[in-house]
Amino acid sequence: MGYWRGARRIVSGLRVAGALAVFLALAGPWLIMPRGWRLRRCWVVVVWRALLAGFGIKVVVHGRPIHGAGTLYVANHISWTDIPVLGMLIDAGFVAKGEIRAWPVIGRLTQAYGCLFVERERRGHAHHQAAAMAQHLEDERALVLFPEGTTGLGEGVLPFRSSLFAAVPGVADGTARVQPVTIRYCRRDGTAFSPAEQRQVAWIDDDELVPHAGALAAMGGLCVEVSFEAPVEAHGRKAIAAACEAAITRRLASESA
Repeated sequence: MGYWRGARRIVSGLRVAGALAVFLALAGPWLIMPRGWRLRRCWVVVVWRALLAGFGIKVVVHGRPIHGAGTLYVANHISWTDIPVLGMLIDAGFVAKGEIRAWPVIGRLTQAYGCLFVERERRGHAHHQAAAMAQHLEDERALVLFPEGTTGLGEGVLPFRSSLFAAVPGVADGTARVQPVTIRYCRRDGTAFSPAEQRQVAWIDDDELVPHAGALAAMGGLCVEVSFEAPVEAHGRKAIAAACEAAITRRLASESA
């Protein structure tokens, strides 16, 4: 039994190493591609797909994203893998936690991809972050927001912070294009993780990236279900935040029932 467990770990390690090699080989050329070049979007999909394949992550999609300039996608946040998953599915930048900016390669990629980074410990910068988000959307670029402000275990959602929604064009009059997106990790057959497995997937608290990535690879594969919910029709930042939180909470509750 121990022999086969060790063999599986070796195979997983080789798969991840191969995928990372492909990821790095493809990431370099993408970084120097001109913005707006059609091939750039196709290339980044291949880059994210290679990374996810290395970790044995299967992506299952429910529903469809609404497309259009200035669309805000609002998602729950569980792991660093949320970014390659959503980056593969939709052409949008991210409002992500500031730690990601310092990551080797991935940090550079997310910056070039159009991420706006939130410094959780520097609340005095909130108005600058809101202004950057508003400019991004006014420039008719789509954006993914993780309004929990941090990552969670994924069994439910942390309270959504409504402050950044105030920067979304059209919030006051109900014309904002906002779509909730639910992210759920599970076993490859669709069954729910045990609490210990769910903790292994979640990237929370002071988890270091490299040990977390190694533990994720050792799981031998998993599935992430992405559900594009019905677009929100509401007026005001608090109402929109509450509607998005309710939609994602309902989906997670229905999956765990």
